[in-house]
Amino acid sequence: MKYFEPGDILLADFDGVYIDSQQRFLEVMKDEKSFILWMEYLTSINWKYFLYECEEMLNATDTFLELQELNILKGFITRIHSFDEGREKGKFIRDKGLIVPIYYVLPKQPKSVVYMPDEHTILLDDNYDNAIDWEDNGGKSIIFDPTSKTENKKLIKKLDSLLTR
Repeated sequence: MKYFEPGDILLADFDGVYIDSQQRFLEVMKDEKSFILWMEYLTSINWKYFLYECEEMLNATDTFLELQELNILKGFITRIHSFDEGREKGKFIRDKGLIVPIYYVLPKQPKSVVYMPDEHTILLDDNYDNAIDWEDNGGKSIIFDPTSKTENKKLIKKLDSLLTR
């Protein structure tokens, strides 16, 4: 496959990759920089309803199910700000038929601390800082940005691009 070499595995971010929750956060918080205000906002969300009100990224479930079947998708790695958020994200993922592990990352914690990347571990994320940290710690990354003008081996705008042969 175009984006994967033999032995590669994929860990996918959730917010901004599976569903448009990242965009919804930014709509509410706009240019807010205060970590404390962000934490207050994120811990006030009723996650049971919020996740299902978000829009799923185009072809997300079908793409992740196929990558799971191909034994490429090996988990989701997502930042959480409360146990409720983690529980509801887990339910959402399981309700879609995905059975891969879910790795929870605490605020301000690098994803590379929760899961140690290596040369065969690819992080699919919408956050450039996460991708840089991942690569700095030995992994590979693919940025998901549906608004991008270009696509290449390191940047995709459609999730089903990952299935390209």
